[in-house]
Amino acid sequence: MSAQGLKGTWFAGGNVNFGKQEINTPEGVDKVTNTAIMPLVGNFIAPTVAIGGALGYNQQKFDDAKFNTFTIMPLARKYWNIAGNLYVFGQIALPVDIGSTKKTEPEADTFGIHFQVAPGFDLIVNKWLTIEASFVLINAGYSSIDPDGGNKVKDWSIRGNSIASSSFGDLSVGVKFLF
Repeated sequence: MSAQGLKGTWFAGGNVNFGKQEINTPEGVDKVTNTAIMPLVGNFIAPTVAIGGALGYNQQKFDDAKFNTFTIMPLARKYWNIAGNLYVFGQIALPVDIGSTKKTEPEADTFGIHFQVAPGFDLIVNKWLTIEASFVLINAGYSSIDPDGGNKVKDWSIRGNSIASSSFGDLSVGVKFLF
């Protein structure tokens, strides 16, 4: 990497998830299907600073009920070189979720806005591919559920995850493409 670092370089990544689960209950078997897509794009505005965003969709079906959520997530990252092609980064993000529930009693609209801090590691494999791993260290924010004909439920929360905990918060490992 040159003294210019990655300034001017664009990157793309994100995630795609699909899951199906059957849950045995006293009334029978409940089927849950979860589908999510969240592409992420960004640009290095300085040798070790990047800004970007993600736009996502998540649908969860529980028998006949549907839960749909759209997410817009601006983010910023700062990278520090550890050794060779291995970097550690800190990411701050502001995901905004807007959703709805259908075929439930009552149907409802959902909203959430959160502030997230997520550290990670990034290994540059070649000039167009990196492998990265990150997890959400701190997640603080507001969520609401507004049911049709009911009272709005509001939730303010802060959640912290430590490296020593038995499960990392939203651990993700994947590839990122540079261009």
